[in-house]
Amino acid sequence: MIDQPNVQYDELSRQIVQLYEYMERIKSEIATVKHPNAPVDHFNKVADQLNAIVQATEDATNTIMEAAEESTNLVQSLKERILIDEVTVDFDKIIANSNRIFEACTFQDITGQRISKIVKTMNLLEGTLSSLVVIIGKDSIAALPVAKVDKTEDGEVAMEGPALEGEESVSQADIDAMFD
Repeated sequence: MIDQPNVQYDELSRQIVQLYEYMERIKSEIATVKHPNAPVDHFNKVADQLNAIVQATEDATNTIMEAAEESTNLVQSLKERILIDEVTVDFDKIIANSNRIFEACTFQDITGQRISKIVKTMNLLEGTLSSLVVIIGKDSIAALPVAKVDKTEDGEVAMEGPALEGEESVSQADIDAMFD
């Protein structure tokens, strides 16, 4: 019966050590994505890139729709002036194709909605991670080394992506100069 307290003490000690090791792993994992000394805020960078996708998609869609509308108007004008049955049939086909372009451009709205949901989720995760950093202690995480992130995924695409508006980037002239 005297051994019972020692067994309980040993079990409690083992669980405390296990809990400590688990907390250290959590700190390390959090530091990988939310290190106070990291040069890049990955969550905000992702949200910015996704917002840039939405904007670029919207701009491209507007350009496509404006060009299709202008083409439709030109074809309609030609159709009214060129009164040849065989040509009128082709004009109608061009107008039908332009209408298909308009219908296909609705992808942009759906894409924007879905990406907005992803950005909201990323913001929620970022807030949760920030709370965990506060709970665990910013200094405790700052004491860990900053994880080195490979600049490329599969050796081709820079993880930080194309420069966003206002960010410094390599100019096209600099790239062209490399090939001269």
